[in-house]
Amino acid sequence: MKKIVCALLLLLIFVISGCADNTQPKKVDANGAPKLSLNVCSSMSEAVTKLLVEEYARKSGVEVKVKYLPVGSFAEKIDFLRADKFDCWLGGTAEEYYLADQQSMLAPYKPQEFYKMPAELRSRQGQWTSLYLEYIAFVSNTEKLEKKKLYAPDTWEELLLPEFKDEITMPNFANGGASYGMITSIWQLRGKEAALEYAGKLNGQNIVYTDNIAEAVDKVHKGEKMVAVVPLRTAILQELKHKHLFATVVKDANRNLLNCVAVMNDAENLNEARGFIDYLISDESEALLRSKGYQYIWHAKNYPYNDGRKELIGNVNVPVDDLSWTAFEKNEIISQWLKANLNHSENTNNNNEENTEPVKTEERT
Repeated sequence: MKKIVCALLLLLIFVISGCADNTQPKKVDANGAPKLSLNVCSSMSEAVTKLLVEEYARKSGVEVKVKYLPVGSFAEKIDFLRADKFDCWLGGTAEEYYLADQQSMLAPYKPQEFYKMPAELRSRQGQWTSLYLEYIAFVSNTEKLEKKKLYAPDTWEELLLPEFKDEITMPNFANGGASYGMITSIWQLRGKEAALEYAGKLNGQNIVYTDNIAEAVDKVHKGEKMVAVVPLRTAILQELKHKHLFATVVKDANRNLLNCVAVMNDAENLNEARGFIDYLISDESEALLRSKGYQYIWHAKNYPYNDGRKELIGNVNVPVDDLSWTAFEKNEIISQWLKANLNHSENTNNNNEENTEPVKTEERT
């Protein structure tokens, strides 16, 4: 009998110990309540990220930790995103989010104002959505323009003028943004044959490619180059800062340069990540940015409407991007563009795989 009792006691002790909570205690606030937290990976500027994160933390009580996605190849960015337990990814191009979604890295979430976004500016199932958009622009050195008796360019064709040879700079295509947007907008609006014909002529202008936007702008600011291809907000801010710099929007083939946001598939703080995205898309977040001087960061949810951009940029031709093409074929697109030469010519009638017809376009106001 004693043996049976001892056995039962041992069994009871084993069960109790097995049911004990061996997890690490969660952080608590001053009142003993669980402390809410959020881990964010940001591709946006530190200034904008800090402004948004601090305001969200103040309003929600969530402790937000931020790490910044380093510049590099898409594979390097993916490795960085996977190395940490991020709950939310902020900033970055639509191509990057599209490819990350193809690797099942993003969790579907449709924010409160999800359906205000046009379908082409978000994932249909909610794996990612656009936050902000801007356009492609030129920033020009007016002192150099005056010496050559030129107006500031506002079309791609003007960059082919003899006066602009050895005078153009832009960031490396591989980094995405305005320079890669130049390729895809021209290609999608004109068709492959006409785009590569243009590329051959532009390559003959001896373009100088830089590692980032800041380097391209610096070359124009110092007078080393006459014009740089940059995002519109960059061009405007440089014009406001420097009297000899002038911003123009590219009229003949532009692109929606998107900054997106998503919940990560392995998010540990799911509700906090969703709440953060709701805040980012809100009118309150937009008002905060404008109050701090970021009036040229346009919310994507206002895309179909006039929120002041019409007076600034007028009418621009914008293609409806095929992300399955601009994302998956990026390396090949860039390679063909850079290899194009002045003698480029192909008989498109003999190539059934080639699509030379202009795609669906919009006139964005």
